[in-house]
Amino acid sequence: MSSSGSGSQTAVTRVVEELSERIQAGSLVPGDRLPGEAALAVEYSVSRPIVREALGRLRERGYLITVNGSGTYVRRPDAGSIAEVLRRHLRFADGGAFTIAQLYETRAAIEVTAARRAAMYATDDQCAVLAQILEGMSESASDAASYAAADMSFHVELARSSGNPLLALVLEPLVETIISGMLQSHDRQGATADGISMHAKILNCVRQRDTEGAAAAMAQHLQQSQALFTECNLP
Repeated sequence: MSSSGSGSQTAVTRVVEELSERIQAGSLVPGDRLPGEAALAVEYSVSRPIVREALGRLRERGYLITVNGSGTYVRRPDAGSIAEVLRRHLRFADGGAFTIAQLYETRAAIEVTAARRAAMYATDDQCAVLAQILEGMSESASDAASYAAADMSFHVELARSSGNPLLALVLEPLVETIISGMLQSHDRQGATADGISMHAKILNCVRQRDTEGAAAAMAQHLQQSQALFTECNLP
């Protein structure tokens, strides 16, 4: 990249960071209308193309929304926007290099807690959704892609049933990596049957309000899953 290009990207990053800090600090709040590109260019001593790119990045992160004919407004990032930001950081953190042990340590920290809390807080409707997903896992056992998608849907839905929305929010960015490993291990003998059995055990504990049983079943399931992942390559 040329020095001018590098300088432009540095300027974009500066504008993004300064506007982000103002939003996070509360000096700009959801619903506030930003000044126009020309005014922002003067305020930050940059060109309008720099401002335009910075605003685009902030829209991608869920901080801003542009309404045609009206202007650009601060918004409150929703769960999907936050999860996408986490996904991007995950791809680039340490060059994308992390170990299977680190992945499963993180999963255990999130999902054992999620299972325990789901046994406390999951509603009948949420348990019914989990049961439908489990049925879908059984029906798609011979289709690696469909099975993997159903498997992770169960885990994310369980986290959503925990009563703590942050657990699902932090788990969702890991789904792409987890599914990649599942596709590699799908044909291993007993992998699918064991997976269905353990998910059924977790759901049974949740329905019975057995908090420690649900946590222990999830921990056991993750240990079995990690053993299959040891021969896989992370994306």
